[in-house]
Amino acid sequence: MKKVKYGITRYSKKGSYRFTGYGILDGNDLITKYKDVNGNQVEHRYEDVMNSLHPVINTTNEFKGGFYEYEEIEFENEKGQLIELEIEVDYHIWIRILN
Repeated sequence: MKKVKYGITRYSKKGSYRFTGYGILDGNDLITKYKDVNGNQVEHRYEDVMNSLHPVINTTNEFKGGFYEYEEIEFENEKGQLIELEIEVDYHIWIRILN
């Protein structure tokens, strides 16, 4: 496992959201930890992210690129029925390997 510094931009219909921090690179997976809006500690694993990234020119240990994953969401429609949808979430990820 390697420690990394990351910058991730998540794109959606409502706009974009950027967050940065320190995480762990476990093989090809990026593991990040952050606090959600309720203050709970959340761990997110971006699986096989290194296969989507490419090295940044004129740098060492820096990678960037586009990445997407599918996320299931649940909501209740106006008739009171529970609806499940699978949506695609797009990210732009930059990482620097620290050790």
